[in-house]
Amino acid sequence: LRYLTNNWNENKLLPLMAVPHWEEGKVYLVDGYGRWIASQIVDKEKYKELDVLMIFNAPKKDRERLEFEAELYAFQNKDVAKMKAIQRHGAMIILDDAATKKIEELKNKYGFEYANTQGRREAAVLGSYTETLNICKIDNGKCAEFIFDICQKAGFDRKQNGYSTYVFRSLKDVYKLYVNDRNAIKKYLAKELRATSPLLLKANAVSKYPILESKTAVSMYLEDLLVENLGLQQSREVVGTKVIPIAKAV
Repeated sequence: LRYLTNNWNENKLLPLMAVPHWEEGKVYLVDGYGRWIASQIVDKEKYKELDVLMIFNAPKKDRERLEFEAELYAFQNKDVAKMKAIQRHGAMIILDDAATKKIEELKNKYGFEYANTQGRREAAVLGSYTETLNICKIDNGKCAEFIFDICQKAGFDRKQNGYSTYVFRSLKDVYKLYVNDRNAIKKYLAKELRATSPLLLKANAVSKYPILESKTAVSMYLEDLLVENLGLQQSREVVGTKVIPIAKAV
């Protein structure tokens, strides 16, 4: 209720839904009760009346009608699909969202495509739009540029699963872990990854860290490569089934 009142927007005030009780001269709300209460808190005079969609096919018998109303109320959002970030892309461009505009800029530069389904990705198709959007929020998009630049120079942009979530997440991790070594990392990984494929990279990582979730395994495997070949200090280690910072290891 507090959220509704603090974020009140009349343009988003959808009609309430109710079942008429003719014998009582009343209607019983099954959807929108919170909106009604909030409207009275926001401006009781202005919202003396609210639009209501009436449901006329309710059962006639009292008990059956009560159960009908209870089911509508309890499961009012059950069959409503949540809008995904990729479905909001065009609208967020219009709203001048910085991260969304960054994705569009990178799309024009690197020529990748979006996919709204899960599964194996063909070349130049993002593994996860939402993951990429979140990466675009880091350092005003510089982290995303770091990742796409490495992928392009390594030829991952032309390989299956080259833009997969495990590739992006592992590159994001090393970007954040080794702030002062990003140029050296970019140069090294562009050459190192050119000699492999995303699927082989994942297979090697899972083989080395079979107990870890695959995305985490790839991230650790990539860090190990940097430590072994660039002489960087190890930032994380595996303790049991978890990856923790070295400084906090027991």
